[in-house]
Amino acid sequence: MICKRIEYKNFRNIEYAVLEPSSDVTVLNGLNGQGKTNFLEGVFLFAGIRSFRTARENEFVRFGAEFAEINMTFYNGRRDLNMTLRWIADSGKRFCRINGVPITKLSEMVGNFRAVLFCPGHLSVVKDGPSMRRRFLDSAISQIDPSYLRSLQKYNSVLTQRNALIKMSRERRDDSVFLNTAEVWSEQLAKEAELISSKRNLYVEKLEGLVNKIVSDMTSGRESVSISYMLPKTYDEYMKLLTENMQRELKAGATLYGIHKDDLKIELGGNDARAFASQGQQRSIALAMKIAEGELSKEYGGEYPVFLFDDILSELDEARRKYLLSGISGRQVMITSCDLIDTEAKVFYINNGSLTS
Repeated sequence: MICKRIEYKNFRNIEYAVLEPSSDVTVLNGLNGQGKTNFLEGVFLFAGIRSFRTARENEFVRFGAEFAEINMTFYNGRRDLNMTLRWIADSGKRFCRINGVPITKLSEMVGNFRAVLFCPGHLSVVKDGPSMRRRFLDSAISQIDPSYLRSLQKYNSVLTQRNALIKMSRERRDDSVFLNTAEVWSEQLAKEAELISSKRNLYVEKLEGLVNKIVSDMTSGRESVSISYMLPKTYDEYMKLLTENMQRELKAGATLYGIHKDDLKIELGGNDARAFASQGQQRSIALAMKIAEGELSKEYGGEYPVFLFDDILSELDEARRKYLLSGISGRQVMITSCDLIDTEAKVFYINNGSLTS
């Protein structure tokens, strides 16, 4: 996967810019607040994943402009593809084209272009709550398996409807509002939950071996990591939980069981990494998870994804920084940094959304 050219129009603070990155390492250098992250965000959006910075896509449109547009040409291992993303200021709606053909569903866009994003927020994937680890899995698996994204979208839609009925029952003080249709919604939820949990478990089984090897290499064999996902439940097991706990859910005001409550168990040397690992050790695990995500993307897709490192080097100590930079040989990498990096790279300078080489 090689990104060849990205053209930005009215995207955040970028009025107009064209980025032609190196096929190896590209560095976007500049002071804080100049728009370095905007350039990486624009690339990541082509992976079909929501922005890592905001859920409100109307924020992409430069102040005073009617629209924002990004056009990217990339090589996917077989041929060149051209993709265009466009957002309208008034509605915030997103429009996508692949080789000029309109794409109406997000799941049709996912998988054409793959990217691994590593930003400072990801360093806390070990110590933060379960939602952070679920987002890691959802982003990684969706890019290599669009059917997973479709199941996840359907699951979330059903979950929203089911929770709305529970809330309505509480507001009206009438349990029958929920109970009369609960079985139908529970069946749909259980069906998608079985598929999603099975795919998450298979992914984590492969992820664990890679992460353990990377951490072992980083520490010269001194440390070992294990990562496990909850045992995947069958449709019948999910249905049993949902149907036997409806009164509890009515009291709680929300659906209490399902893949939206799942988590990863991460251990360092047999101990809970969240509680017992140092900050440095937790960062090593986070770094290993991101490198492993790229390796699995290549295994499934046949080509390495594009790696996007957003101001991450300043958050790593020298040993981890050297390990990361030495391990990206043969991959296309784009790095944002306030400091110049001691590596052979194509360097661009960012100043208030403007790009110079």
